[in-house]
Formats: sequence, C-alpha cells, structure tokens
Amino acid sequence: MLRRIQLVALVAAVAVAALLPLYGDPRNSAVTHAEWARMLLRGLDMQEAIEQTTTATQAFAILSWKGSLSLRADRFVSGEDVRVDGQGEQRQVTATGEIGEVTYAVAVVRGGDYRVRLQVAGNPQRPVSAELARAGEVKPVEAFTITPAAAMTWIDAGATHLDPGAYTASVLLPRGSTLEHVEVAPPCVMPIEPPGGWKAPAVLLSEDAAVTLVQALDRQSELPPADTPVELEASQFHVESGALPVAAGGPLQEAIKGGPGGTRAVVVVDLPEAGLYTLSAFGLKGAGQSWTADSCLKSVVCADKDAGADVTQWRPVLTAQFAPGRHSFSVLLAPGAALQRVRAERKKDTPADYVTTLRRLGFDVGPPGPMPRNRAVDAMRFLEKKAEPMKTALCGDVVLPGTGVPVTRAGLQVTQIPGPAQPPPFAGPGQPPLGSGPLVPVGGTPGPPVAQPSPVTSPAPLPTPSVPVASPSPSAPPPSPAPAASPTPPPPPPTLPSPDMATPVLPVPSPSPSP
Repeated sequence: MLRRIQLVALVAAVAVAALLPLYGDPRNSAVTHAEWARMLLRGLDMQEAIEQTTTATQAFAILSWKGSLSLRADRFVSGEDVRVDGQGEQRQVTATGEIGEVTYAVAVVRGGDYRVRLQVAGNPQRPVSAELARAGEVKPVEAFTITPAAAMTWIDAGATHLDPGAYTASVLLPRGSTLEHVEVAPPCVMPIEPPGGWKAPAVLLSEDAAVTLVQALDRQSELPPADTPVELEASQFHVESGALPVAAGGPLQEAIKGGPGGTRAVVVVDLPEAGLYTLSAFGLKGAGQSWTADSCLKSVVCADKDAGADVTQWRPVLTAQFAPGRHSFSVLLAPGAALQRVRAERKKDTPADYVTTLRRLGFDVGPPGPMPRNRAVDAMRFLEKKAEPMKTALCGDVVLPGTGVPVTRAGLQVTQIPGPAQPPPFAGPGQPPLGSGPLVPVGGTPGPPVAQPSPVTSPAPLPTPSVPVASPSPSAPPPSPAPAASPTPPPPPPTLPSPDMATPVLPVPSPSPSP
C-alpha cells in the first residue's frame, strides 16, 4: 500500500512538472487590467460595487469617473410598485402604486460634491423625491425634491458632498410618474487608472499597480518634488467673508483665522508649467477646512478625528493635474482654523516615481514587467490594510456653526448638459488638467470672471485677485479686471455606462494562503 501511494504521488508530481511549462504556475500567472480593477475595488472595501459590476467597463468607470454616471431607469437593484415599459435602450419605469420606489447602487472612490439629475415626467403637482444614503443605512446623506414636467425632460436635483464609499440612490415616484435615467455627476475628480488608461485584456504591469495603488491611497502628495514650489503668504489672499488677516500668537505670525461663522478666502496662483501639483497649507486645522481648486476640484481637510488638529504644521490639501497659467484656490476655514502660507509644488510622476513612493509607503511591487498573481493579491491585501484607517478618518463636509448643514460651493455647471452621451473608451490619459478649459461656478450670485490661464515665465506675488465671490468684503474691494470675453459653455461630459456592456469582468479569486 505504501509503495502504491508513493507511486501515485510520483505520477502526480511528474504531471505537474509537465504542465507547468505549458500553463505556468496559476499562483504566478499574469493579471489583466479587468481583474486588477476589481481587486482594487475589493481592497477599497467596495464589495457592493463589485457585486453590481458585471463588465470591465463598469469597473473602470467607477475607478476613473471620467464623466457622469448615467443609470438607465430599469437597471435598479430593487423596485417596489413600479413597472418597466419600452424596449431596447428606450426603457422607462412607471409608478403603479401610490408611491413607487426604485433603488440604484452608486460607488464613490473619490470624495467631492456630486450632483444628481433625473430624466423624468409626471404631474407637476406631485413632486418626485431622490435620496442618497450610505449602503446599509436608512438615514439619507441628502434628500432632494424635484418638480417634474408633463413631458420627459432632464431636471437638476442638486448637489451634496460624498465621502468615498458605497451608496444607494433611491427615487420615489408618485403614481403615474415615469423615470428614464438617473445621473450622478462629480464636477472634478482625479481618476484612478494606469498610464494610458484601462484596457480590459491588457496584462497588469508592476508599474501600473504602483500608480493605481498610490492613487487609490490618495498619497500622490508623497511623490518627490520636481522643482522649487510656488509659495504665497496669507496677505496675498482675498478674504471674502468672516475675519480679516490678523496677528496670531505662537509660531503663526500673520494668518487668516476662521471666524465664529467661518471665513472664506481666495488666492490666485500662477503655475509656470503643466504638471501634477500638490497644494499644501501651513497653519491650524481648527474645526476643519474645505478647499476648492478652480471652482471645480474640492477637498475637505478633516479635523474632528485628528489628534494633531491643533498643531501648527504643513498639511497637503489636494493633488491634481493643472495646466500652466493662473489658477484660483478658495478655502472655507471653520472656527479655530488658521492659514499662514500656501505652497504649490509640482511632482515627479513617472511610473518609476510611483514605484519608489509606494515602496516608501510600505509595499514593493517587484521588478518591472508583468505582475505575478500572488504579488497582486499581496498588493490587494496591502490596500485593504491601508484603506481601513482612511475610512475611519472621513468626516464629511465642513459644517458651519448655527447652520447644521454642509456649505457646498464647488462645481461645474453640469445642469446645462442635455443628457447622457456615449460611454468613453477607457484608454485615454484621464481628465484634462484643471485650467485647460472654461469653468462655470454653480450657485450664488455670479461675480467677476477669473482670467483664463496664460503661460508665465516665473511666479511672482500677486495683487489682491478678483474672482467669483459670494459677498466681497466692502472694506477691501479688489480691483476690477479688464473686460473678458464670455466663456464658451463646456461641451457635454461623457457618461459612465449602465451595467449592460459586453466585456465581461473575470471574478476576483479568493486569496489562497501562502504555502
């Protein structure tokens, strides 16, 4: 019996040895972009998103957010008291009960102000409701009321700040109301994608993994500097509301301090060349800060869960691709926050720089070339470990005292776009740099236009800028700029497709224990 067992084991070993040259060790087989995208979502704890992504294009769309997420009405994950009418792409959901409800899954990997729109028709006397809530929670993050028109049309519901995570978008339809599309659109987000974009059948390179991991961890500020940063003092900010620049004690000399009702301030910075820039601020977090670049890209600096919020130091605020020329940065300082200096630093962002940065953060992707599967699984586990404290540190938007609601101001005027466009190919370089086209701020009374980007030879201290403001301080009005031509409305942004595309996503294998 023992000899028979030994013979069987020998035959099995010979068979494996014969198959390895043909098929390779499955633990070290190559990983495709389609598989890696789902592994990134798993590492970011986006299990709900994985369950809803049936195609590679859907997974890429969640990570890149190159346009608005357009959900066809009949693609709901749950529905009650509704029926589906129509054929092919022309599908509608109509409420059959007194109140019909449909719910959709929305995954957010980058925080920001997200705008909700509906393509809906109904009785104007019976409003439609839309709610955004975290997955698994009943209390909504934000609720909107929409007055439908008798004819099918796109209606803007509103915008709200969303932290990274899995959400549900629910639409409550009165009897007879009809819904065709639900759209969720961020004004600007930095994509998570490898150089050259996502390509479903492409083999994942170790350099691709390094780039997307650093992006997913939101640690691009750790990339090495490319040249001398541009620095500005608090005196170069224009204070829109709240406290004026005042002398502060301790290490702060001259600083802008958050007043009892919050303080808004704006600065214009000339960036000498295009590139990936990190904006950092020196001061105190206080009760939090909310920053916006070019009335578009938003970043919230949390404070309520930071033991070092009362420590004066440099802190990264946001990182993004910027075109050369003039850019505006606005900040809302909550009570107790203080700002003394700002630094805009261009980063080295070659794949090799990402590999080195990720190694410094604690993970080595290995030598250049295709990434083995077992190493990709290790990378996913590393992301899971690092992403957990990122989730616990989230704080939502800055809420001013006495209001009880977040103050949102950033955003592109996406309400002007006529409706969903065609889904983009995910093989491009991502979104264009900030400042490469006209930006139209949303909400509030329009102020003077910001000068469009223009190349400069060297940064220099700027006079008090004139930018879109809510209520400029009457005691220190900024100088009026020269008349500028009205900006051309931006073209319709591409939309992210509903989950009915053709390229399948392979399932993520469960990590097997290392031998």
